[in-house]
Amino acid sequence: MSAPSARTVRRRQRSLLLPIALAAVALVELTELPRSSAAWSLPQNAAGRRALLRNGAAVAALGLLPELPAVAEDKKEVEIPPGSVPADLKAEKVGVKVTTPNGVVYEPLDLGTSEGGARNGPPRSQSNVYLKYTGHVDSFDGPVFDSSAFRGSRKPNKADFIESRLNLDPSLPNCLMEALKLMKVGGKGRFTCPPNLSYGEGKMGFEGDELGTVKKVPAGATLYYEVELVRIIKPDRK
Repeated sequence: MSAPSARTVRRRQRSLLLPIALAAVALVELTELPRSSAAWSLPQNAAGRRALLRNGAAVAALGLLPELPAVAEDKKEVEIPPGSVPADLKAEKVGVKVTTPNGVVYEPLDLGTSEGGARNGPPRSQSNVYLKYTGHVDSFDGPVFDSSAFRGSRKPNKADFIESRLNLDPSLPNCLMEALKLMKVGGKGRFTCPPNLSYGEGKMGFEGDELGTVKKVPAGATLYYEVELVRIIKPDRK
């Protein structure tokens, strides 16, 4: 079968444009024009019909445009596991509080060293560190339930600091891990620990250190810590 001539193609195109144009005008009339008999009348002269066709062609051309991609919904924030912080989050100015995605509010009191390098911090997960800390309930001036000095006093060297491997030490809560990851060696600060980052995610009470004044910390308690990053013994190099 031979292909249709150009004239035949144009005639078919015009025959398709007319119903499209009529539908477009009807839509405009429905939404914008007053509902009177005059408003619903179609053009009765050649010029009016040509204008109608032009408008319909424009509407038809719009329908031929490629569909635009849908606007993507805002991506959900990446979930940060308890005990972790984003790599670019750190304490940078004394007195300016830093809040981690999981809710630890850390206030730096001394930024520590200004030197760079893995041994100067901030430490990463699985780094071995020396740290000092004191844990309170009620407020930073509240009674003490635990401290590195309590624990160190039972060691042969009687040091007031302890050694811990970040995120692999079940004797310390996740909030302490997060605070340390904001610090550099020599840094000192204090932070509030939300219940969900406490021992057992705050779902149950726990025993305080035998040397502390608080023997039992209730479930759901907010904890208040003072902390110092003494040294990074073995940084994680992954």
